[in-house]
Amino acid sequence: MIKREIIEKIRPWLKKEKILILNGARQVGKTTILKMLKKELEKDSQFQVVYLLADDLWNKEIFNSVSSLELYLKQFHGFGKKKIYLIIDEFQVINNAGLFLKNIFDKYKDKIQLIVSGSSSLEINKNSEFLTGRAIHFNIERINFKEYFDYISKSDIKRISLNSFSDLENFYNIFKLKLDIAMSEYLVFGAYPEVITTNTIGDKKTILKSIVKTYIEKDIINHLNVENINGFNNLIKILSSQIGQMINSHEISNTISLPANTLKKYLDILIGTYIYSLLTPFYKNVRSEISKMPKGYVMDLGIRNYLLRDFVFDNNTANGAVIENFVYLSLASQFDKEYLHYYRTISGSEIDFIIEKDNAKKILCEVKYRSKINIPLAFKNFENKYGGEIDKKIIISKDLIKKERDVYFLPASLINFINF
Repeated sequence: MIKREIIEKIRPWLKKEKILILNGARQVGKTTILKMLKKELEKDSQFQVVYLLADDLWNKEIFNSVSSLELYLKQFHGFGKKKIYLIIDEFQVINNAGLFLKNIFDKYKDKIQLIVSGSSSLEINKNSEFLTGRAIHFNIERINFKEYFDYISKSDIKRISLNSFSDLENFYNIFKLKLDIAMSEYLVFGAYPEVITTNTIGDKKTILKSIVKTYIEKDIINHLNVENINGFNNLIKILSSQIGQMINSHEISNTISLPANTLKKYLDILIGTYIYSLLTPFYKNVRSEISKMPKGYVMDLGIRNYLLRDFVFDNNTANGAVIENFVYLSLASQFDKEYLHYYRTISGSEIDFIIEKDNAKKILCEVKYRSKINIPLAFKNFENKYGGEIDKKIIISKDLIKKERDVYFLPASLINFINF
């Protein structure tokens, strides 16, 4: 089984008077995580653990009202005799889900802890107004590269501090070949759990096809009422082919003949269903630092490769945009997305990623996937403006690992093993 780091973040909130909401795309492992938590919680004899799948037709009547749920829990799970962990999978399909959870919480917060999952942030956000102050959200991403490497190598590697640079060097020198092979496969087939745990290439492609088909039919057609499926599919493909680039909505709208308001709606859906993500610009001086256009990245490279029919990765001629997307996913697995930005000035000075830390310090991160690299001028330009705010400067390389003054050169395959 793939060990998930997010569980360590969830555990401290168990037995507290909070609703725990696990957000994430379909088939990223939310149900598996819920069942892992269920197994742990069942060891506590003081609690009864109840798991319900909300989109199961057999359970529909249970969620008609709070009183219906209360009756079910009394009849089948001894509610009233023990406290209950109530686990609800795909809670967003419940009518007025947010109000429903609020009423349960307000009435029984000392007797029931709700742990729920949802597959669409569009639906979850629609219900969030009722849950303000009552809920803690956890984003369940696809398998990050460290989790993937731990799984295939049957290890449990601890992240290494960037301040322990000699330890990083030793780790990389020992595992370089294994890391390179693992990263190549990860870049081709992506990070869905079922894809990762499937052995043959043909089966991996079949599963990716099934994931895309289920997403289009279940989320897009049935739940979100997208009428122009052809236009929606064209948008996914063009965004997949332009990863790491700024999103020029006007240009895309003209290219695929979608009205601007429809394009915005479809882009919101792709973001809300965890297929696509936007990286916002970092700026303080609006007069000299470029437009507010975001850059875009796919949330799974396997889906991107399936859509573009591109299942080839050559480490010697690697697509720099794919590596940049990989680095984005690695950073997003460690930092909340609102703390990640890119930097670009009108004069063309650009840094791929600016990471804002809790202490207001910034980490500069530039992707240069090659072996021979010079320190980019953009670092110096940024330092001239915001020198006192810089914590670290990192250049992501192909296989170069060294520290030159205050700049760290790190191989892309190492980025997910670093404790920043």
